[in-house]
Amino acid sequence: MKRRTQADRREATVRKLLDAAAGALVEVGYANASVMEISRRAGVSHGGLFRHFPSVESLMVAAAEDLGQKILSRYLEKFEALAAHRDPLPLALALLRESCRSKLNQAWYELAIAARTRPRLKRAVAPLGARYYRAIGGLARQLLPELAASLGEQFELLVETVVATFDGEQLHRFLLRDPAADRARLALLQSLIEGAAGSAKRTRTSRRRVAPKMHTRRS
Repeated sequence: MKRRTQADRREATVRKLLDAAAGALVEVGYANASVMEISRRAGVSHGGLFRHFPSVESLMVAAAEDLGQKILSRYLEKFEALAAHRDPLPLALALLRESCRSKLNQAWYELAIAARTRPRLKRAVAPLGARYYRAIGGLARQLLPELAASLGEQFELLVETVVATFDGEQLHRFLLRDPAADRARLALLQSLIEGAAGSAKRTRTSRRRVAPKMHTRRS
């Protein structure tokens, strides 16, 4: 049996801490995700925690980044598994909603809400959040190339808007659940997106038709 190297042991300890931090965020919330709670879950001493992360904020940021990568990876895996049998837009919307409702994503909500009143946490999380949402937009463009081409520069705004809608919906569901409204909202979003894409395409076609006429008059 191969002996574990120091690097292997370090990687295993970091993994335990990341998983423990994520679990604490989801199950007990940021306010209760103390050093003691995370260390207990990870089976790592307080000193061991701080040997790998200089502060709780740095551990939380690392855990959030790890979770973001997992969320995007699982999304892509599910999309590719179902894409051959489903229309891409409704599939993308359904999986995005599923991701926003996942336990993994709850950690992001905890950090976002906590950052509102904790300046140090906000400074630590904000750059990571910006990178994460850019990655979401990039993945959406990769999976929905025709829609991205139709909407052009507005595509990123569309993705951000849909994510914000599902994020808000999930926070709303903590207090009130309405399956009928959820189904209707999904259908409405799809209809609005298809309408926006069709409108953008008609506008570009109209501009291409007008341009030669304007050129002829100038000649």
